[in-house]
Amino acid sequence: MQNAFCGKDFDYLLYQPENYSPETKYPLIVFLHGSGERGDDIEKVRRYGIPKCCEEKLLSAFVLAPQCRTGRIWNSQTEKLYALISEIMEKYPIDADAVSVTGLSMGGFGVFQMITDYPHLFSAAAPLCGGSVSWRLNVVAHLPIRIYHGERDENVDCFYSRDAYKKLKQFNAADASLIVYPDLGHNIWDYTYRETDLIDWLISQRRVESK
Repeated sequence: MQNAFCGKDFDYLLYQPENYSPETKYPLIVFLHGSGERGDDIEKVRRYGIPKCCEEKLLSAFVLAPQCRTGRIWNSQTEKLYALISEIMEKYPIDADAVSVTGLSMGGFGVFQMITDYPHLFSAAAPLCGGSVSWRLNVVAHLPIRIYHGERDENVDCFYSRDAYKKLKQFNAADASLIVYPDLGHNIWDYTYRETDLIDWLISQRRVESK
């Protein structure tokens, strides 16, 4: 299946679900890569995270993996990301109540930015080795969030994930969890996406409106 596309603001990968039927509505997982995969070579995006898993076996969901341009960061691209997600949701049979977002490193920061900018779009979020402007997290207290970090991370200090989780609990977040790997450094994505239930968890979540 041809799954690499050139868009207005991003080139992107789009993986269709296993045994795809246009008559069925599917969850959508949005994946945001790290800083090393920026540029204009979409093949870089296939190397890590959920795209790497999809290259081996398709999921029971659509996966959208855009590529950030050189010199930019996801945190400054959320409006354009929202436009791309909306375009994909209009074009394909996506369940609007089952749109989740996850990402690693720069993408982990991007996840926090996306959910605070668009808190009612997503059904769940999973930032890996990222961080947030934590005082803004009150707007996502309704959202199921799993935060992952390696204790030995020398690129992005684990403090950022701990601080985000602490703030979420202060805002009475109903379904927030922090998973810290005591023996791992920055690269926690190989283990997290392949060896835990995170992907299945993202697929299973449905949108909950804030109260």
